[in-house]
Amino acid sequence: MRKTAAFIGAGFLTVTTAACGGTASTGAADKTLTISESVTATPWDLAKASMGPEAQYYQPVYDTLVRLNTKNQPTPNLATSWSYDKAETTLTLKLRSGVKFTDGTGLDAQAVKQNLLHTKSGTGTAAGEIQDISGVDATDARTVVIKLSHPTAALLPALGQVSGMIASPKSLTNPKAPVGSGPYQLDTSATTAGQTYTYTRTSGYWNAKAFPYDKIVIKYLADPTARTNALLTGQLDGASLSLSKVKTVKDRGLNVITYQPGDIEGLFIWDRAGKIVPALGKLKVRQALNYAFDKQAIIKTAKTGLGEPTTQLFAPWEDGYDASLNSTYSYDPAKAKKLLAEAGYPNGFSVTLPDLSGLFPQEQEALTQSLKNIGIKVKLDNLPSDQIFSSMLSGKYALTYFKLGAPTSWDKVQLELTKNATWNPLKYDDPKADALITQISKASGTERTALLKKLNTYVVNQAWDAPWTPTVNAYGTAKDVKVTPQPGINFPPIYNFAPTK
Repeated sequence: MRKTAAFIGAGFLTVTTAACGGTASTGAADKTLTISESVTATPWDLAKASMGPEAQYYQPVYDTLVRLNTKNQPTPNLATSWSYDKAETTLTLKLRSGVKFTDGTGLDAQAVKQNLLHTKSGTGTAAGEIQDISGVDATDARTVVIKLSHPTAALLPALGQVSGMIASPKSLTNPKAPVGSGPYQLDTSATTAGQTYTYTRTSGYWNAKAFPYDKIVIKYLADPTARTNALLTGQLDGASLSLSKVKTVKDRGLNVITYQPGDIEGLFIWDRAGKIVPALGKLKVRQALNYAFDKQAIIKTAKTGLGEPTTQLFAPWEDGYDASLNSTYSYDPAKAKKLLAEAGYPNGFSVTLPDLSGLFPQEQEALTQSLKNIGIKVKLDNLPSDQIFSSMLSGKYALTYFKLGAPTSWDKVQLELTKNATWNPLKYDDPKADALITQISKASGTERTALLKKLNTYVVNQAWDAPWTPTVNAYGTAKDVKVTPQPGINFPPIYNFAPTK
């Protein structure tokens, strides 16, 4: 499932630990699923929604137009069928009949139109996923016609995630509580904002069999150790795990899955024009950074050996991925120093990084030590955790450790490589890349794949970033809970949880 955004979001940087409370499910008689999230819920207004782990808070309440299966393929949901015109710039959806929001309003084409245009009008990452929509028509009660500014393979996957979620038209703008047509509704009496969110089953939901739990509880636990302990002591049925905790959880007899969600992690260079740190405006300096990291050693120590080195933003299964590009840069600190000298920086330069040691101690140690080894002086900026994310987005830092995630290569292009992309905080603009991106936006099929590969090659050769590896995630569940990971999403969606019996 798509998640773009990015790393995604505030949860990557939030270090506040919430207290554990309540109990997890204890057997077949207790149909409650209790899971944790590493981020707090973002606003219920879908125009302000984020696409990352926050999506789990939305999934119980807001149903999507399509459902992405575990192979990331769109399947019927609120839309029972769909078709493109020959030019692939018009998508026609046929809606399921008889669906109602929990406020009693019927779900029809007009409601879908209002939702899509409302979400698109926002500034959140959910809005960014559907910016290619140029118009929406409700031609009858059950028919929605979506018009695109150009062909894109990203639309249907977007309609299977937050961008395609549908809220009651009566609660579109700044609702105090979510009102959807999904399998559950928020129990405000058992919910404490920022801590615990409780959802109870919606009576008469059309697809109730797909959701075996009568109640879902989501607890905010930013600290990975707190999540693991809560899982081990039976306070949780599911939680994301640090890779270092996988063996501990397995040894206690609990279930653990590991998977690649599609994120790429490493050093991200935001200041490619040298606005903050002039040295970064030079190609040889950025190339030097790519030679500075012993990726195999980082994978072994920080990733418990799970992963493989990469130089590119695209995951191995994404269009435009080119395995041959991974040999572009090897670990060669001597060459890095030589390139720095050739660029006019024989003694290196100074750079300020946000201090992320609270959440990613090994990754930050690898980053700072590798930079120091080639003569780059590192200063760590110790901001309050709730200010780091906004500071990064505002363009305060020239480069940082980061994870960029999205379900498709085109999403990653839109997320970081365009001038106005969310994760292009200093608005770096490259005319050659812009031209390629414009061509990609109008192409389809093999031509589009070839152009994505060409853009990928250009970005790697220009050393826009210094990626390390596709991330590997781990998720643990209680003995009586099974879960299936979803491509392109950090944490499994709620519809992929089920009792083992």
